[in-house]
Parts: sequence; structure tokens; C-alpha cells
Amino acid sequence: MKRCGLLTGNKMIMRFETEKNKTLKFALMFLYALSAMLGLGFYIRIHPAIALNLYRVFVPILFIIITPQLFFAFKHRLFSKLDIALFTVLATMILYGFVMFFLSEYVTSLKDSLKENLEVVLGIFSLAILITLIKNENDLLTFIDIVKVLFVCLLIFALFEIFTDIHLPLSRYSDYYLMQRLGYLPSVPFYRATTIFHNENDYSTYLVIFAPLFFANKKDSRFLFIVDCIILGLILFVLQINRAWICSVALIISVVFYLLVNNKSFLKNILKIILAVAIYQCVYFFAGILDPNFYHMKMGLLNELSGQQETASIGLGSMYRRLYTYFVSVKNMFVQTYGVGIGPGGFFNFLESLNDKDLLLSPHSMWVEILVEYGIILFLTFAACIIYLFYNVCVLFKNTKKEIYAQIICMVIAFVLASNAPSGFFGMDFMWIPIGLSMIASNLLILREKEKQNTYVFRKESY
Repeated sequence: MKRCGLLTGNKMIMRFETEKNKTLKFALMFLYALSAMLGLGFYIRIHPAIALNLYRVFVPILFIIITPQLFFAFKHRLFSKLDIALFTVLATMILYGFVMFFLSEYVTSLKDSLKENLEVVLGIFSLAILITLIKNENDLLTFIDIVKVLFVCLLIFALFEIFTDIHLPLSRYSDYYLMQRLGYLPSVPFYRATTIFHNENDYSTYLVIFAPLFFANKKDSRFLFIVDCIILGLILFVLQINRAWICSVALIISVVFYLLVNNKSFLKNILKIILAVAIYQCVYFFAGILDPNFYHMKMGLLNELSGQQETASIGLGSMYRRLYTYFVSVKNMFVQTYGVGIGPGGFFNFLESLNDKDLLLSPHSMWVEILVEYGIILFLTFAACIIYLFYNVCVLFKNTKKEIYAQIICMVIAFVLASNAPSGFFGMDFMWIPIGLSMIASNLLILREKEKQNTYVFRKESY
């Protein structure tokens, strides 16, 4: 009986288990998670135009370490068709970026062009590392536990940042001169959490994408249940402080989806939501006791959305400028390049050439950024890969009813929606984790189907 390459190669491609090197495997997963989750905060500037951080250092090193396994997988055709399709799309983006540097009138900076291409290269490395290191459900759960611990560490620092008004050098709030030019008074604390990121929208997006990992799990102990409630309550508090309405909507939608699909823990989820909201209110209450200014900052999501809608109706506000920038940039991309795209690194010059004061000069949407810079064909193929991954994870959850896959589904939903919050999202260090987890789940689904198929063939031949 001929067995499937994916199935037979699953035990061969990773010799960590057979050679009893689980400690090494854990160390590699930890290093990748550390570099992707916190790496931006540890950097050194070796040149005015070049900065190295943990992500840019560790990811290439980890990729070199797993290269023998990648060659083995390629030689024995162990990659799934969807893996190959996504890697091909990303590789084409890199090639397209180099070509457009010479052809596009909007890509004038070699530094910006190389930076965007480097981000995609590191994205390919990241996905290759994840699908090579994580080959089964136990590996997946171990990696997610590592991610959750690192996430909580950064959340604790975010609270420290809010209450002390001490910001890291990467944060825009560390530059008081810039803040004064933007209209902030130096005598009034900023009350924002940016942590290792430049602004609060970047960190809020980070919060929302990984928040589903703390949704209710039927197997959680009472202690873990309470810890998850506290973490979710603190996430709500930080989102409110940061006035991150797009991220808040993304979180609500992912919560609603989780409630709809995960009937096993419905009551537990409802209780967790109630307790998380109660903790959020308590934290806000005690924050107000420490400093009454917190009370003046509190604005409900509905009030925030209502205010955005009112200002948008008269051509003002964040919502209006975002939507206007989306429409104008996409429209002019088609008019001027016929859907080919302007080239990675050219968004600022492209919008500046339109000479419209209502336009934002950065995309403020990963999807608009990919469409405008890379063109309609690469946009559709990249989006198709994400949609197919999402579908496979949904099928895997339907077949197994395991809550970890429902959480990954919600991560993808939050990723798709919240990626419209930051000024620029494509290529952020942590963005490849939800995509990588989806690829892993998709491969696990393929393995399950092949196992069933081989079992059926074996029984048939035996008969």
C-alpha cells in the first residue's frame, strides 16, 4: 500500500522527537516566540538607517537551523499545496518589489523598498520555522502556552506604562517635543500604552489578535479560569485607555463568533465575559481613585462609534479620513497603474502626489496597503490563501470540536479586522503568528484526512 508523503514524512521531517531533543525544540520555539512577540523592544541602531532587533537577528538564525528539515521536506514533497501556494505568493511579492523599484515612479527610496522586501523575507522565514517546529497538537499547545506567557509580560508592562507615564524610546509618547506639536500638554500625563510599539493602535492590535487565546476552555481549572478573566478584563481596560475603537469592534466580533461556534463552553464563556467586564470596571474605579483624570477619559464604545459617525458625516474625524484614504488610494491605483500596483514602499509618495489634504499619508489598513502597493493579482492570491486557511481551520474544529482551533479561528478574524487599525501593519513581527498557526492547523487537517484514507485502504485490502 502506497502511503501519503505528508503522513509518512511527518515523523521523519522532525527528528527532534526520535532523537529525544525535546528541550532543543522547546528552546527554538521559545526563541522564535520571544523574537516575534517582544523582539521589537530589544534593538540596536548600527546605522542611522539600519536598526537590528531580536526578530531580525533570531529569525534568520532559526531559519538556518531548520534548513536541513526544509530540504528534506522539499525533496520528499511533504509540503501541502496550500503551503506551497502561500510561499509562492510571498516570494512573488519579493520579486515584484525588486522590479518595481526600477519601474515605479513612486518608489524612490531604496531604504523603504528594501525594508518592505526584508519584512516579507522574514515573514517567509517565520512561517517556515513555525510549520517545521510544530508538527502535532502537543507542539501547538506548547507554543501557544509560550505565546500566552510573553503576552502577559507585555500586558503587565502596559499597565505600568499607563500608571507611571514612563514610555520606552520607541514610543511616540517618549518624545515630548513631538507631543507638544500635536497639541498635548506636558503637564498632563498621556495615559496611553504603546509598550514596544510606536503608538497605541499598534499595541491595541497586538492585544486583540492574541486575546482569543484566553477565551474559555472547558478543560481549564478554576484557577486558570480566574486568571483568564483577569487578563481579559485588563485587555478591555487598555483598549479603553487607548481609545482603540476598531480593535474593540474586532474583539467583540471574535467573542460573538466564539460564543456561536463553541457550544461546549457557552455558559463558561458567558460567565467569563461577565467577570472580565466586572474586573475592567473595578480597575477603572481604582484608577479613578488614584487619578480623577481617568474618569474624564472613559468613553463607551457606542459613544465612540457614534462620535466617529457624526464627524464622518461632515467630512471630519478618523473614520472619515480612513475611509476616504482607502477609496481614493485604491481608485487612483487602478486609474494610474491599471491594477498593477505602485510598488512596495511607494504609498507615501503616491498619496502625496495626489495633493489632497484630507488624505492620510499611510495606508491604515493592511489590505489596502497590499492592494495598492502589490496590485490586484497578488492581493487576490494572498487573500485567497488566507481564506482557504481559515476554511481549513473551521473544518478541523468542526471535526475535532477542540477549543484551541476555535481560538485560532477567532485569532484570524481579529487579525483580518484589527489590521485596519495601525498606520502600517503588513510585515509587523507578530502578524505571521496567526497565519502560521492557521497553516499548522490546516496541515493537521490534511494529516487527519490522509490517516482516514489510509485506514480505509488498508481495511479494504485486508478484506
